[in-house]
Amino acid sequence: MKRVDSVDVLRALALIGMVLCHYPIYLSSSEGPEPMVYFLANHALGGDFAASWFVFLVGVSQVLSARKRAGELASDTGRVLLRGAAIFVMGLLFLLLVQGYEELWVWDILTFIGAATVVLLFCRLLTSRALLLICAVITVITPWLRSWVDLAALYGGGFVNVRWISDYLPNFLFDPVQDYQGAPTFLGNILGFFLTGQFPILPWIIFPIVGFVIGRRMAEKRFADDTPFLLIIGMLLAFMGLFTAYGGSLRPPFDVVGGYLTPLSFYPQSFSMGLFLLGVVLVLFTVLWNIFDRQPAPDAPPGLFMRYCRQFSRYSLTIYITHFALFFIPLRVIRFVGGPDYFHDLTSPTVALGLAVVLLVVYYPVLKLWDRFDGTFSFEWILARVLARVSRPAVPPGQGSAVRLPAK
Repeated sequence: MKRVDSVDVLRALALIGMVLCHYPIYLSSSEGPEPMVYFLANHALGGDFAASWFVFLVGVSQVLSARKRAGELASDTGRVLLRGAAIFVMGLLFLLLVQGYEELWVWDILTFIGAATVVLLFCRLLTSRALLLICAVITVITPWLRSWVDLAALYGGGFVNVRWISDYLPNFLFDPVQDYQGAPTFLGNILGFFLTGQFPILPWIIFPIVGFVIGRRMAEKRFADDTPFLLIIGMLLAFMGLFTAYGGSLRPPFDVVGGYLTPLSFYPQSFSMGLFLLGVVLVLFTVLWNIFDRQPAPDAPPGLFMRYCRQFSRYSLTIYITHFALFFIPLRVIRFVGGPDYFHDLTSPTVALGLAVVLLVVYYPVLKLWDRFDGTFSFEWILARVLARVSRPAVPPGQGSAVRLPAK
């Protein structure tokens, strides 16, 4: 199976969005004199979208990579389990060594991706219709489950209107008073993994599962026929998310975690935000696929944009970890030796956003240079070395044992 450019483009856009978001929100204050720039970085320029794109592609990529290896989804259970476990452990080590012990149990996106990789292994046994039904049930049941937990207490005691946008759409978009720092008990942290953390299994698992279903349609050469349907469904979901958010903004008290007619909230993901993000990723990926993959690729070499996206896509794990480490580790060292605490107070949102843009430019030549050394010691290289211990040649179609997935 040829390389799917739309996957590389969406993954690169997700990484760009994360970098543009994380530098302003960690290096500047939300209470500073530039609320519009802070809002754009934190919510509009990929901040609220990038994570959903990233985890959606986990599902797409698992199908495509398995088909690429074996022509069908071979019984590579051990390899997938090890990959998921390795990413999960990388996620915990990232939180411990880069962000610090105090954030070890926040359940970041890497720990979620590791767990989702394993969950998707079992999705191979179910039909696509069954998987979509599971997603619908998760979407509906998550607010009810969270209504039994005092989630606001885990996010600083409540939620506040996002500055600037609230001047035009009051009570439409909320942020927590404080980032999730983990629960005070062991059982609370286990609950955080499943329901209350930054990226809990519920409701975030719907994105990789839907991506898994999309990957099946692509591998079966049915995605072109699905395009009109997916665009309609995506736009309807996005509209429903915005409509429920607007309705929720009109009815105090504003419950962003346990209701269905709720304002938008990313941490934790509100019912309206989940619908909106799912609709956006369906529309965006469908459009990208029709632009880059619907017609056979020309023989001409790829342009700069595509080379950039492919480079970012190949080093996605390295970029995610290093873009945090570049500022987290120096600021933690300064704080450790008794210096000022510069987190959320180092510079203005505009300067922080400029630093993010510079980093995105610098990454490309650095990664190209790294290619000359075959990516040695990159996190992708480390992961490949771990997986190589259990990898074996793919079983040709028709030989050996294999698990053929139901298509419908």
